[in-house]
Amino acid sequence: MSDSVISAVVVPRGPLTLREVVLAGPGTPVAAELGSVALRSASVAVGVEAAVEAVAHPDARRQPLSTMVSVVVILGLCLFSGEGYCRVLTRLWPLLSRFNPALLMRGPVTGPGLSKARTRVPPAVMRAVFEAGAAREIPEPDRGQRVFGFLVTGTDGTVLDLAASDANRERFATPSGGKFPQARAVTLVACGTRRILGAEIDSCAVSEQVLWDRLAGRLRPGTLNLADRNFFAMNRWRIAAATGAQLIWRVKNGQKSVPARVLQVLADGSCLVRLRESNAMLYARRKAIGNPKAARLEDLTARMVEFMVTVTDQSGRSTRSRFRVMTTLLDPLAYPASEIAACYAERWQVEITYKLIKSGLRGGDRQLRGQAPDLAEQEIWGVLTVYNLLVEHAVRTAVELGIDPDEISFIHVLRVLRDHLIPVPACPDCGAPATLHPEEDLIAAIASGPRNRPDRDRTAPRTVKDRQTQHTRTVTYMIDILESNLPRTT
Repeated sequence: MSDSVISAVVVPRGPLTLREVVLAGPGTPVAAELGSVALRSASVAVGVEAAVEAVAHPDARRQPLSTMVSVVVILGLCLFSGEGYCRVLTRLWPLLSRFNPALLMRGPVTGPGLSKARTRVPPAVMRAVFEAGAAREIPEPDRGQRVFGFLVTGTDGTVLDLAASDANRERFATPSGGKFPQARAVTLVACGTRRILGAEIDSCAVSEQVLWDRLAGRLRPGTLNLADRNFFAMNRWRIAAATGAQLIWRVKNGQKSVPARVLQVLADGSCLVRLRESNAMLYARRKAIGNPKAARLEDLTARMVEFMVTVTDQSGRSTRSRFRVMTTLLDPLAYPASEIAACYAERWQVEITYKLIKSGLRGGDRQLRGQAPDLAEQEIWGVLTVYNLLVEHAVRTAVELGIDPDEISFIHVLRVLRDHLIPVPACPDCGAPATLHPEEDLIAAIASGPRNRPDRDRTAPRTVKDRQTQHTRTVTYMIDILESNLPRTT
């Protein structure tokens, strides 16, 4: 059997065939057959049965668009962003009967039928599909993944524009001066591959810090987490460090903006600092937990690295930026300050992840389709699932070629996968059904595409005004470790 649309083959834990599993209805145990390449490893169906059961959601198997089929089509809508329901159904219909054999006895479902079927799939089902894929192990490239032996992850937030319906405006806030309601997402990203390992979604009225608090439990020992300066708080630092993950978090530059005092200046220019919860942090924490008499947190020891980054372009023009990062890596011999400073730059991979999702997969300023809040959230989980699928294709191809995944073009993978999902027509003479092109064709097409050049140091204008007058340019970076301006202990 060939691989299903954007999915791994779903097989029962026993002698049953796929057809028998589907006809058996909800509750039939299934498992994912994980192959070594491409579509076989990217599962849409993994976790769907468990999600349906977990949310007590009835799966009407006799309906053409059962939950399993609806999930696959929803992901198809995310993959073929900008195309209408009928167009996407036309692309995927010959491949859907493996999820529900009842489709063989009926004609294609219409766009309105798909729209109605989407309302029967709770966001919890799509979230479970995303999390099952995010938890799946994939081959690890030989380089670019680890620093000091730790898998590098990054945390940051973004917002997504939703359809401007009254229901969405009520559930998801519209920012001041904005045209569309927005959802906020905070993600945990593997910086070396830009694969999303975990995510939390809510209204843009909910802060990044609140969403991070929900996501903190996804940190794991053996990883090194990078975060921007908006995330630091004494309690949040304690919770993250307690997971066993190592931390390199940026903090604000002001002398009084961090509740820290220098304990010892180390040989590499970094310093050990004592963290003591400030009155403002104590007040905020008491308010958050609803306990006005909560005790002040115990002091902690961390290491502070302050450095200046000088960016010089080919014309000789330079800009300088001061950074201050705090880390749980206390040993200056094992973890030199200059390498910690250089490592923090990997946090930018999270920003690139959001750019690929919005500009690459979604396409420019396009809003999500869902006119109702549940449909909007459902679609966000679908977009994250499809994005991870594309990243997995790129990583697996890079591992097979022995190259850095950064060399594989995300846009090329997206175009190749869209082309790959145009099925081989059925054979009326031999009775063979429509199938996908061979997996080998997909891998070969990705491998033969144009390569990125990850060895280049370049910078691009960030603000709208800068982009009107400046272009992306080649630069050199210089990092200088600075003496901390924090107060000393007595």
